[in-house]
Amino acid sequence: MDTEGKKINYKEEIQYLPISKIEPNRFNPRQRFSEEEEDELIASILEKGILNPLIVFKKKDSDEYVILDGERRFRASNKLNLKELPARILLNEPDKLESLSLMFHIHHVQKDWTQFSISITLIDIINEMGMNPKRLSKEDREQLIRKTSLSNYKINRYLIFQDYPQDVIERFLRSEIEDEQEPGADPDILLEMHRPIRQIKKLMPELLVKYPIAKIIDSCIKKKANNVIVNNKEFRFLNKSLSASDKGMINSERLKEEIITFIKNINTTPESIYLKTAKTYFQVESLSKITDNLTKELNNLNLANITSSERNRITKRLDKLQTLIKSRFEI
Repeated sequence: MDTEGKKINYKEEIQYLPISKIEPNRFNPRQRFSEEEEDELIASILEKGILNPLIVFKKKDSDEYVILDGERRFRASNKLNLKELPARILLNEPDKLESLSLMFHIHHVQKDWTQFSISITLIDIINEMGMNPKRLSKEDREQLIRKTSLSNYKINRYLIFQDYPQDVIERFLRSEIEDEQEPGADPDILLEMHRPIRQIKKLMPELLVKYPIAKIIDSCIKKKANNVIVNNKEFRFLNKSLSASDKGMINSERLKEEIITFIKNINTTPESIYLKTAKTYFQVESLSKITDNLTKELNNLNLANITSSERNRITKRLDKLQTLIKSRFEI
C-alpha cells in the first residue's frame, strides 16, 4: 500500500492476534454499523471463516493493536466469541495523519464508507495538515489530491456537506448508517441546495431566523420522499429565481413569500416558484441575446453572395417576425 508516494510496509507473515488485544480506531468516522450488515457478516464467518485479515498497527510501548481496516469483522467476531483474528501488522506505528490517510485509502477504495464518512475523514485530514477547509489554496488542494486520491471535484463535493449545520449532517449520516435509509434523504439534495441557501443568507437572512436551514432541508427531503420532486436538479430553479432577485430584476418580497410557501407546503415545487417569479426575466434575457445575434448576422450578411430565392426566403421570415412583434407588443 502506498499513500502520497510513501510505501507502507507490513510484517511478512499474517499473524493471529488475541481479540482481547485488538481495539477499534478512534479516528474511524463510521462509529455506528448496520445490524443487517453485521448479521450477514456473522453468517459468512460461520460458514467460511475470516477470509480477509484485519490491517492493524501495534501501539507504542504496548501489546495492543489498533484497527486500520476490519472493524466490522472485529465486531462480528466479538459477537461470536472468537478468541483470535488473522491480521496484517504494519511495521511502524503511523501518526494521526498517516492513520487517517491510510484508513481513507483503504475504505474509499473498497467503497465501504458512506459519503458522510468520507466527508468527515476529509475534514480531519485537512485539519491535521494545518489547512483551513474554508480557504484551500491551489497548493493545499494538490496536497489533498495526493493524500486522498480524490479529484478536485470530489473534494469540493464532500466539503459542501460540512457547510451544513451539525443537526443536518447527523441526520444524513444516521440515514446512511441505519438499516433503512430515511425516505427522501438523498445527500445530493445538499449539493443542489448549497447555492440557493447561500443566496437566501445573502438576500433574505431574516427568513432563516424563522425557517432555519434544517427546516428548509427537511422540507426538501419530504418533497423528495413524496415524489413531489423527482430529480434533484429541479432545485436549480430556486437558484435561478434567487439569481434574478440578486440582480434586482424581480420583486424580492414576492420571491420571499414564495420560498416560505415552498418550505411550508409540500406540494410547492422550485419550478412553480420560478414560473411565478423569474421565468419572464429569463425569457427577456434570452430574447435580447437572440435579437443581438440576429442583428449581428444581418449586418454581416454579404448580400452580393445570396440568390434572389434566398433573399426572398429571408425577407418572408423577417416579415413574419415583424408582424408577430407588432401583434405581441401592440405597436
